[in-house]
Amino acid sequence: MLNRFSVKGRMYLVIFSIVFLFSLMMWFAVTNSHKVRDMGLEKTGAVMLEDQKAKLQVATHTAALAVGHAIEGIEDQQKKIEMVRKLVDDIRFEGDQSGYYFVYENTVNVVLPPAKAKQGKDLGDLKDKNGVYFVKELMEQAGKGGGFVQYVFPKPPGNQDTPKLGYAEMIPGTRMWIGTGIYIDNIDTFVGAMAGEMNSQVRSSLLTMSASAGTVFVIIISIILVIAFGIVRPLHHVAASLKDIAQGEGDLTRRLEVKTKDEIGELGT
Repeated sequence: MLNRFSVKGRMYLVIFSIVFLFSLMMWFAVTNSHKVRDMGLEKTGAVMLEDQKAKLQVATHTAALAVGHAIEGIEDQQKKIEMVRKLVDDIRFEGDQSGYYFVYENTVNVVLPPAKAKQGKDLGDLKDKNGVYFVKELMEQAGKGGGFVQYVFPKPPGNQDTPKLGYAEMIPGTRMWIGTGIYIDNIDTFVGAMAGEMNSQVRSSLLTMSASAGTVFVIIISIILVIAFGIVRPLHHVAASLKDIAQGEGDLTRRLEVKTKDEIGELGT
């Protein structure tokens, strides 16, 4: 099949193959870089979520034990409630101070630091915009020995609806349960910042690789072009001279001008 191509055409075919190879390598490099980036971000988010779950579980269990021991000698229910409020009202965590503890007896709120007006009220009918009855579900998880519930809840100070992961556990020796939670957008914010850094690094690496590989391919193509024209021009000269001898005046004493020492030079000789 290649016999149908001229020598120059064959060289152009080689150049096209090299360009195609370069483009294919770049496509694979870009695709794999993005896959690695996405996988890294996904794994990072999952690990952070598991770390937050572990933190919530340990913190809630610790608070439940501490509150349980603090009120175990108090008989009066109202004094118990006052003591529980005193113990957990001022506790805040997370960098934006959005973390706090809440306490319920069944579905009646006992402690709710950001909204004290709701203390003493039955909040069992509260549900988020997705229809999750988070107070009831947290109470059920607490009754099972502790568990997580994911729901949407207003985040202070702007009270914007934000996904939240809550954990609840029974307070030993009481019918009350204590819970806390973290807003998952804190994880998303961190992962988003990390994505920006990774994107910048990926772009920098791809640009460096493209510049290096592109330089090498340009050099290779330049060498091929020099070789191609170095072969084609003498061949054209020899062919034109032989055609003139054969079709012209038939001067067999004419000599071909030989400037190379390669196979084309031998042909000319």
